[in-house]
Amino acid sequence: MTPAAKLDRALDAFDRREWKRARRMLEEALDEAPRAAGYHQLGLLYWRGLGGPVNKAAACDCFARASEDGHPAAQTAYGIALRSGVGVGKDNDAARAQFRSAAGAGDREAMVQFATMCEPEEARRWLLRASEQGYAPAMRHLADMLMSNEPVDALSWLYASVALSGDDAARKRAGALAEELSAAEIEAAQKTGRAYAKDIAQRAREPR
Repeated sequence: MTPAAKLDRALDAFDRREWKRARRMLEEALDEAPRAAGYHQLGLLYWRGLGGPVNKAAACDCFARASEDGHPAAQTAYGIALRSGVGVGKDNDAARAQFRSAAGAGDREAMVQFATMCEPEEARRWLLRASEQGYAPAMRHLADMLMSNEPVDALSWLYASVALSGDDAARKRAGALAEELSAAEIEAAQKTGRAYAKDIAQRAREPR
């Protein structure tokens, strides 16, 4: 079996959630056929302790290798580790660079992470971009940002999140915020939230 075929089988085992087998096969295959996707998935197994013991340092090494090849999800994972200082030395500047690169490549969690390190205007742009792709955590963060000055729009995004994903956290926040608004404001937020959800769902169905 070729090294590439071994790696493909390892990635298939990961997709089937056969953690122990995937971990063993990835460790073996990556020695022969290094690939960013493989390092990212092996890093996740190490980080979460799936298929074996937790090893944060080994996870970060895998994320770093995949990040060097421009793997967006690995860049996000490595950025989170760098920001927290878990498994690797804490480095906010390096974390920010990882998030920026991954966000630019379209990783939605990176957009949220990067937004939390930006000035408000830039943060809002990134959160809006991720929200318009239907990412529930981005919608919650965006709603939090808008809550003080634009509560109706904040509630609209929370309603959209609930409509699209049934997000419990968004539902609770929407309920708390609605208690502070008038019936007319709630109705406006519901209408706008439905429009947001409809647009997001329509874009998701469009061919890429």
